[in-house]
Amino acid sequence: MTTKQSTYSLLCTLLLTASLFSSATHAIEIALDAPRFSFAIENNLSSGQQEKLSPAESQLAQQLKPLLKTKDYAQVVTLLDAHQSNERSAALWLITGQVHLALGHKKKAELALNNALLVAPNLVRVHRTLAALHIQQQQLKKAQKHLVKAIEGGMQDPQLFGQLAYINLNQGAPWSAIAGYQQALLLQPHHQPWKKGLLYALQQAGNHQAAFAMVNELLNTSPTDKNLWLQRAKITLALDLQSKAITSMEMALRHGEKKSSNLLSTAQLHLANGSIERGADLLIRLNASNSVAFSQIEPAISWLINDEQLQPALRILKKMLNINKLSPLEQSLYYATLGSATEQESPKRALKYFKKSLALNPNQARVLIKLAQHYQQKQQHSRAELYYQRAEIFPNYKKQSLAGLAQLALNQQHYAKALTYLHKLKRLSNNTLAIEKNITIIKRLVAQQA
Repeated sequence: MTTKQSTYSLLCTLLLTASLFSSATHAIEIALDAPRFSFAIENNLSSGQQEKLSPAESQLAQQLKPLLKTKDYAQVVTLLDAHQSNERSAALWLITGQVHLALGHKKKAELALNNALLVAPNLVRVHRTLAALHIQQQQLKKAQKHLVKAIEGGMQDPQLFGQLAYINLNQGAPWSAIAGYQQALLLQPHHQPWKKGLLYALQQAGNHQAAFAMVNELLNTSPTDKNLWLQRAKITLALDLQSKAITSMEMALRHGEKKSSNLLSTAQLHLANGSIERGADLLIRLNASNSVAFSQIEPAISWLINDEQLQPALRILKKMLNINKLSPLEQSLYYATLGSATEQESPKRALKYFKKSLALNPNQARVLIKLAQHYQQKQQHSRAELYYQRAEIFPNYKKQSLAGLAQLALNQQHYAKALTYLHKLKRLSNNTLAIEKNITIIKRLVAQQA
């Protein structure tokens, strides 16, 4: 083989290598619901729990006492509205706020409780009640202020620490949330909501080892909780414990998990770890449920094709239902994928699928590349060039198209055109040294011809 032939062969190999599809690895995501907490507003209206009214309010106190005992709150409001006084004690404002809360008048309750704080700024029961009220209304910054005041005032209650942890977690401060949930658990060690809150905070903070220990502890007492199994799957993925992630996802499915995104994630996990048949079964199940578009499961099928797992890929594709009812774009993607799965076994049939795909969507860029490569192999250079040029306008396929066009020009010894395409490719490529080397080789060939 001459030096010229050797150089030409080397250049062809390099350009063809550059034109291969790159397969992107997508991170597998587990869809989780954020934990929900129900914070009850402490609103104890029993007389033993009330702060003392002022002496000027003693007669009113005697009237209120039996009404509060019988929970006749409407009559209590009537008496309070009728009470004539320039100044009310903090205790009376507190009773007013609590009664309005009991009747569901949240705005009036908030106004009365804030009036109580104007009289007695450190009244911890008011701060506690306002905090819970603001949490229910998702006014977290207001609630935070009152929680801090209640704790500073000496109230050591797990609800306060749990509420403060919840707020910190929602405000993107997971480490503070961890401290709050731990304090709540110190005072109430068997309270499941605090444990679940701590688990979520540990996950948000990236402390996956501690989260793994916590989720296993929770599963010991709640082994059928699908959300805990999903959390365990997410944690084990973060720890790169793929087999445990698969087990966790399967347990979540067994206990009722139905989100299509999580079924798809389970299928992807199985495929990535060699359980091809189980992964294929889940993808078929997803399609049969009509819960996902074909475009959502196509990357997994294409992964099988690129990994030369053609039979499982074809099994999934042939089980697809109601193809004709898909949108034209989805149908186009289906036939493009079917063509890729078929081209090794039956190139003629694959070509038919590719053309059908392109008829449904003229902008199916990967099919344009496939057809360009087909006609390039058949040495039908003009047709191959046309398809490469059509694919070139799509950013994700521009480099591949330019490499194909350069190879076409080189095959026909159109060196000037090859150089033009290579210079364009160089501006887009990370491997500029290799392209520059090949530009030099072509220039040498041109000089030899001259």
